Amino acid sequence: MKMIFLKMPVRKVLGVDKLDEKLKEEAIRYFAGKPVMVICIKQIHKKYESFGRFTGTISKSLFKKVDTEPLLTFMGLAQWEKTKSIKISDFLRNYEQSKFEPIPFELVVESVSGKQLKTKQELAEDAETEYGSFLVEIGEIYPLFRMVFSRNRNTAYLGWFLKEPTACLAAFRNVAEALRNLPQEYTKLPVFAHRITGNPHAFDSSGLTGQLLFTMLYQQYAEAESAQAMNGFLSKAELENEIYGLFKIIKDDIMNFTAVNGLIAYRGKEPIAMWQDACLDRIPWNVPVRQLLDISWIRPGKGKQIFLIENSGVYSILLDAFPDCPMVCTNGQFRYAVWLLLERIPDDGITLYYSSDFDPEGLLMADTLKRRYGEKLQLLGMTIDHYSASKPAAEIDEKRMQKLKRIQSGELRGLTDLMAEKKFAGYQEGILEELLDEIRLLREG
Repeated sequence: MKMIFLKMPVRKVLGVDKLDEKLKEEAIRYFAGKPVMVICIKQIHKKYESFGRFTGTISKSLFKKVDTEPLLTFMGLAQWEKTKSIKISDFLRNYEQSKFEPIPFELVVESVSGKQLKTKQELAEDAETEYGSFLVEIGEIYPLFRMVFSRNRNTAYLGWFLKEPTACLAAFRNVAEALRNLPQEYTKLPVFAHRITGNPHAFDSSGLTGQLLFTMLYQQYAEAESAQAMNGFLSKAELENEIYGLFKIIKDDIMNFTAVNGLIAYRGKEPIAMWQDACLDRIPWNVPVRQLLDISWIRPGKGKQIFLIENSGVYSILLDAFPDCPMVCTNGQFRYAVWLLLERIPDDGITLYYSSDFDPEGLLMADTLKRRYGEKLQLLGMTIDHYSASKPAAEIDEKRMQKLKRIQSGELRGLTDLMAEKKFAGYQEGILEELLDEIRLLREG
């Protein structure tokens, strides 16, 4: 019963200080060692944050999964079934009537909860002070840091700064050094990281240091002319490649590639022999980012048409029919390599023709290309009649259907509306004969 918590007389032979320290440890051990008491203390702490004092109640529903006997004994409650909640004022009164009274209740609450007793306003003020100190420190390293983090509050780096200030500021210094010494020639990210820090993985995107470098490059990219050109046309991963590439840093120059046929690349006015030979020998091949970076122009080896085919199976069939046809396989979501290639096709009468499956992703990419290239790009086999001829039978779920709402091109409006009504996807394999005929007519014309 409650009697065990009544205050005990101070035994002078032990000495007050020694008794208080021993009693403090006992109090903390008592409240921290019982799950039901831990719940109470944490709720008391939470209420203090809101009201600035020990007030309010603790709902009985919070104790469903713990042994409540220690709480009943402490509070002197005999009929728990009729109790709906615990008043914090009653909890505090019972504490003050217990043997633990010499130990400030605030100390027990802070020790058990693991947090200081502060109101939300005080916590907010502390956070502002801490963030201000953080901004001062990083601003002294590199002024752009302070400007960027003043506009966009970042709790991840603040938390790192508060927990490990030395390591955090060292990372900011490394990134500042990287920004002052960006490569003049295309350099792989691990090589650049090793050059700046001695660690090839220092700027990996999985770590906070690498994310910081990307954040700062993005801020500078957003002000560049190319950002306006490519804004809204790249996936998140491809945007990352685009930004690094702008600063001559290469994340992946081998496995990021696109399939091409019948195209010739130039450095200045001179054709590149490998491209020229592949074109002459009618050899389709995969061209990686590595081979696109220092290219000036890309032109069709024959004629002034380049066909962009989304479906790799259809691309292969078209190659069988037209082995010398200038063609690119985009294979679904455009990789950075595709955008690099398209940006190197000159505006001198070359027309791009895009054809995709009849699904939300294909139509959305068609819309993206139309907005980016305007009349330079024409749609191939992407009319209402083609959609119907493909005999659409693959049901499209509601989440994918939402993508159709983002399409803006007037040329796609009728097809978009029909697909929204039918909710079925069609595929290019269903209109192969139509595609072959249309490409043949375009090439002959």
